[in-house]
Amino acid sequence: MSSPGGQWGSHGGGQQYDPLTGQPVGGAQYPQPDAQQYQGFGAYGQPQQPQYQQPQYQGLPGGYPTPPKKSKGPLITAIALGAVALIAIVTTAVVLLVPSGQQASPPPPQSPTTTKSTPTQATTAPPSAANPDLQPVVPGWQVVRVPKRTAVYDVPLAGWELDPDPENIQAYGPPDDPVTMTGVADYMVGFCPGDPRSYRATSGVSARKGPDDTAVATETLAKLVQYAHGRDGVAPIVETGAPEHIQLPGNVPAVRVTARVTLPQPGACDATTALTSVVATNSDGQSSVVMMATADQGVEGALSQEDLNKLTGSLRAAP
Repeated sequence: MSSPGGQWGSHGGGQQYDPLTGQPVGGAQYPQPDAQQYQGFGAYGQPQQPQYQQPQYQGLPGGYPTPPKKSKGPLITAIALGAVALIAIVTTAVVLLVPSGQQASPPPPQSPTTTKSTPTQATTAPPSAANPDLQPVVPGWQVVRVPKRTAVYDVPLAGWELDPDPENIQAYGPPDDPVTMTGVADYMVGFCPGDPRSYRATSGVSARKGPDDTAVATETLAKLVQYAHGRDGVAPIVETGAPEHIQLPGNVPAVRVTARVTLPQPGACDATTALTSVVATNSDGQSSVVMMATADQGVEGALSQEDLNKLTGSLRAAP
């Protein structure tokens, strides 16, 4: 797969869009579909209150002076000279005690000592988590922040890259009705030669309108598959599974819908098949929080169905 344009980048026709608002630059203004009253996990359109900024105490300029370090060079030199002089005195005394014409008996032979060297093996350090202050619910994975939805979720450590700014918007589809996500993580970025924005899997979170979680998950999945896997006007072949009622961490009910997608005309960086999964939860009767993930299949290093379920099933409220 290839990136759909990054943070509201260039779409079809060459139109450029503002990376923060999603609005076209120098053209007609389109409404952003996800700018809804529903804010995310545990927040239902709460008005934004101005936050008091706590002044930062800087302390006294210069801080506390550090006492100068004393040089130990003269002391070490004096001790060394004293030791040499002591050795010379002892040696002279021993020579004087030996009668003339006799040789001092040699010291008894010392048992040879052997030192065993332990061969060192080169070890590869495991990849480090992007947010080590947060504890994943999937052992050995890392946590992805989604500030816009007051949520987090987990992805594997190896091969995954998190967007440095979790509030960047990644969008699929036309500017007047796209599927957008923030808190984006991508797998095997740049795997396709000549396409640094290619990836084998991607994930993110949004909020979308609908009367309940099942309706939101089903509609979002259909749109995501259409926009992410359609090629040159050719629609993909989609096998959609039945909605699953699952429990997210904290015993939060959710609905997950997964589809197996086949591309009749895959591009140079495309796999022939992919799995796309959407989880909707925390409905307020008008909107739901939505977790989305899609992953190439039948390729080296492909994300398994089991790991895809772990990923989408790890969505939870931010601590």
